[in-house]
Amino acid sequence: MTTSHYRLLVLDLDGTLLDHKSQLSPVTEAAVKKAMAQGLKVTFATGRLFGDALPYAKRLGLTLPLILNHGALLQTLAGEVLASWQIDSISAQALVAIARQTGCACQLYSKGQLYLEKLAPWNKEYLKYSFTSPKLIPDLTAVAAHGPEQIDFLGEPEELKQVRQIIEKELGAAIQPTSSYHHLLEILPPKVSKGRALEYLSNYLQIPLSHTVAVGDGYNDLEMILAAGLGVAMGNAPQEVRHQADYVTTPNNKNGLAQFLDQLLSNTESNTKVG
Repeated sequence: MTTSHYRLLVLDLDGTLLDHKSQLSPVTEAAVKKAMAQGLKVTFATGRLFGDALPYAKRLGLTLPLILNHGALLQTLAGEVLASWQIDSISAQALVAIARQTGCACQLYSKGQLYLEKLAPWNKEYLKYSFTSPKLIPDLTAVAAHGPEQIDFLGEPEELKQVRQIIEKELGAAIQPTSSYHHLLEILPPKVSKGRALEYLSNYLQIPLSHTVAVGDGYNDLEMILAAGLGVAMGNAPQEVRHQADYVTTPNNKNGLAQFLDQLLSNTESNTKVG
């Protein structure tokens, strides 16, 4: 495994770059910065909002656009939207209605802003790990009518399972459910994925997909892992994800990303820079 072939490194945040406490370890930070110093371009592909990804991007000194909302949004560090995909307004309003009917906590993302009708306990729990300040509005339907990038349902896994069944029965192919955390059901526009966003970014940067590396730990990372020239799964990823990756490193809580990057860089450390 050598870096000379690879030019772009795309990293998931939670469970990959960050540990289970959403912390960036000094070891992992140093490894990413070393990769960048050797010429590897780096960016994120995350389910997080712009405001939640930006502090980590600044800390690492990233300059490339970020893949956000599971691939529904690509945004520069200056905030410019390069590409976005929305849930259609009818489906989005139906999702808000389902949240009300079931009593499930709900939150909506549109143009990088998080919207809530009220701060329910599950919303408060989510915000413990967020840098984003939510905007409280009296009626989410008004924002839903403009086509949001993502709508979340929050609660116990069994409750979310039942809500998902209702959503899939009512809306079918008009939406795409995913889950990056067992207390979170994320509803995206159809065919949105980190893999599709990686293809868009690859074309934008004029870097062939075969020259990209993608690292992730969740089912929502799988399409990105499969699309990249080198797809890497964290040791804490589900078995299905690990089995389909080109390479499996150790878990995030054991600096698995740093261990992978050390191995990737080891063959060229004393040679010319990559890129």
